[in-house]
Amino acid sequence: MQIPDPTLLQADVVSDQHRHPVLSWLERTFAATFRLAKKDDQGEWRWIAFDKDGNQSLKAGELSPALVASCVAVASSNWPSVSSDSDNSARLAVPVIDAGGNNQVALAERVEGTPGCLERMAELWMTASDSKAQAEQYHVENAFFAEQLCDGLEELTFLRAIVRNLDMSDAANDLLALAEGTLPLLNDSVKAECTVLLMAPDGGDPHLAVPTLRIGKQAFDDEVVLRITKEFGTLALRQPVVRNFLSLQSEQSDLPGVREFILVPLISHNHQLGWLVTINRDTSIGDHSASPWPLSNLEFGTHEASLLSTTASILATHASNLDLLREKEQLLVSVVRSLVSALDAKDEYTCGHSERVAEYARILGEQIGMDEDACRRIYMTGLLHDVGKIGVSDAVLKKEGRLTDQEFAEIRRHPDEGWAILHDLSQLQYALPGVLYHHEQVNGTGYPDQLAGDEIPLEGRLLAIVDSYDAMTSDRPYRKGMPPEKAQAILRDGAGTQWDAELIEQFFAAFEKIEELRNSYQLRQRPLRQRGSCV
Repeated sequence: MQIPDPTLLQADVVSDQHRHPVLSWLERTFAATFRLAKKDDQGEWRWIAFDKDGNQSLKAGELSPALVASCVAVASSNWPSVSSDSDNSARLAVPVIDAGGNNQVALAERVEGTPGCLERMAELWMTASDSKAQAEQYHVENAFFAEQLCDGLEELTFLRAIVRNLDMSDAANDLLALAEGTLPLLNDSVKAECTVLLMAPDGGDPHLAVPTLRIGKQAFDDEVVLRITKEFGTLALRQPVVRNFLSLQSEQSDLPGVREFILVPLISHNHQLGWLVTINRDTSIGDHSASPWPLSNLEFGTHEASLLSTTASILATHASNLDLLREKEQLLVSVVRSLVSALDAKDEYTCGHSERVAEYARILGEQIGMDEDACRRIYMTGLLHDVGKIGVSDAVLKKEGRLTDQEFAEIRRHPDEGWAILHDLSQLQYALPGVLYHHEQVNGTGYPDQLAGDEIPLEGRLLAIVDSYDAMTSDRPYRKGMPPEKAQAILRDGAGTQWDAELIEQFFAAFEKIEELRNSYQLRQRPLRQRGSCV
């Protein structure tokens, strides 16, 4: 039996913590000393030694023919080889793969035990080794799937948070308002130092987009952000642009402070609104050493790019939907104005009355603390409050003398007529209470339903005041408009009987604004059509 080189054994012992971990496992299993061997560049088998830093090197001198034969047998079969020296001991060679994936052989020149028993132990050890390697692979795969699951849950949480910020019922919730609630969540989800929204001028070139909103702990100059969109914008229109480790690339000199970034466009219906840029992973977040892939925590990947693209798509779609909503509302306002114009065309003396009432109503609504949307609705209701007069005959509307009971009964039908006209328009359901009840009185003597006090909806009580004031101060076929002072006195005298006393107080609190509007009001000019033209 060949005597092992004592210097090799000493090197293995001194550097035990740097040796291949399989050696220690084999030595505990077989109670023998194992060393590693592998082929050199010339195809000769040599011993492997470890220095104090764990580095491998090949020792001078060849293995004995018997050991070489064991190595060759293991290398060809990838299975342990047992060579008998006697009935109670044998030479054992076991295949090993190092961290770099290279084939090596663990050799024990003398192992106590019968050859048959050692061969069975070696087979069991190989099975256990394979199971351990497979378990380690499963551990890595499980860690990968766990990270994927966490990414998916983060994305789901992020998307749910975005949905909570979406409010299509509020036209004031524009793209910037949504971005202010969304980008902080995005910046945290992708663990970035900075996220920037760049907005293009209305209908303008997206390449002229300017930084509009910044989120994150690190600020970057506009020039740096704009250079990213300028240099990579064309590519980003095809797919998200992800750049990592710029310090190793030429782009770093043009983008000071930028290590990595993602750039995506905001596009809806082939119309680009701007850009979304996320810059630099925030390396202070999380324990990177615990991750099986620590490098992935220092760069942006497909997960972060997907989140950015999704956010950009949601923002752009929301902006497009808001534009459609505004167009829809503008169309509704135009239709309402057409109805009011039709009413004005019936009676020159009441021309402009509905619009003034609408403006007064909005001022009074603001005075009592209505929000922007409620003020918009009370304005629209004011425009429509007399729409039922379309069903009243011209003779009654334009009569200069006192109305008969029958004629007054016809006038009193206009709230119900207005309600019937608007009833089937779902977009104008909010206007029905004001249209129907603006002639009710708080003492219960009004019409059409003789409601009293708080039974009358707020819209009806509010419009009753501003409608009466404009009617008293405007000219009619049968009288001139009365001075504002007289109209004020009538309103004060009727507070608590005909009109809501608290609203009368608020009316006079806003009276200066109302009078300013009344004195500056000018009728809308009807368009004049040119002969042969319909535009």
